[in-house]
Amino acid sequence: MALKRWILFIVTFLISLTVILSLLIYFQAKAPFKAASHDAETYVLHNNLLSHINDSYVFNSAATYHTVIGTTAKGEEKAFFIPEKKTNDTIMEVKLKDGITKEQAIELAMKDEKNSKLLHAKLGVEEVGPVWEISFINKDNKLGYVYLLFDNGDWWKRISNL
Repeated sequence: MALKRWILFIVTFLISLTVILSLLIYFQAKAPFKAASHDAETYVLHNNLLSHINDSYVFNSAATYHTVIGTTAKGEEKAFFIPEKKTNDTIMEVKLKDGITKEQAIELAMKDEKNSKLLHAKLGVEEVGPVWEISFINKDNKLGYVYLLFDNGDWWKRISNL
């Protein structure tokens, strides 16, 4: 009977240890992204580029940008693209009314993707300028990306079956 209790104790201890270590690793891995996004949000607010932030996230491509979306003091909705590396890249901005909406981008990208599961829709910067990146899992359980030009919704690039 004592042997069963020891085995149960050891198994419970090992499972608990695994869960705790996994959570610690997860939060440590997310910390740099969280700090960088916080820095981008602080920059935008501190420089009065936006008065209210609705969303912010990291957009990875050839270069990494932090996209911060919100409203100006005048009530205009804008997105700012802040480069991660402080090289010659300048901060870009777009007025959201000057392009297609997130919902329109999703609708255009998913029109031919019946039975696909949407993963995310992000506004970011590519070589051609501002784009919507739509990622999804298709009916064959393969990853796909569609990039639409922010200005008019034209297809720029498609990556399928990853």
